Amino acid sequence: MSQPMADAPVTESERLSFSVFAPDDAALLAGLHSDPEGERYLFRDGMVWSEAYATSEIAKWRQTFADKGYSKFKLTRNSDGAFLGRAGFGFEETHGVAELGYTIIRAEWGKGYATEAAARLARWFFEEDLDDRFIAFAVPENTASVAVLRKIGMREIAPLTIKGIVCTSFEMVAAR
Repeated sequence: MSQPMADAPVTESERLSFSVFAPDDAALLAGLHSDPEGERYLFRDGMVWSEAYATSEIAKWRQTFADKGYSKFKLTRNSDGAFLGRAGFGFEETHGVAELGYTIIRAEWGKGYATEAAARLARWFFEEDLDDRFIAFAVPENTASVAVLRKIGMREIAPLTIKGIVCTSFEMVAAR
């Protein structure tokens, strides 16, 4: 699959655009993952992302998009192009399946962006026929994220242990 043009949306929802991260987005991504409050549920052990680390993650995500047709996407607001975070799919190697995830900048929490992003991505994943199912998980204390996954219609499955932490886990299966 070829890379879309820089900032060209892969998909959109009412308020959001999803595009493949460009290499020059590293500062935005590092900033997103440098807020300790926003990072507390992301299994990074307090790690703050450097631009170099963000650059390496962007390269991996771009390769995942080329290989699998999905990725962790740059999330921007349609009305003004403001960067809101990231949302999309990674490949969860332990379970061999796509995994939905999202991180919204703290200043934009509580505005429904995570729910809108997760719902649009779920529909897009099956519209594009990327696979028959995907999973998502959250630490139980992250009640907002667990609520988003339930709200978009994901079905709770047996807990998964990720990096030694037992997570509330969900799956969504294509309607065939």
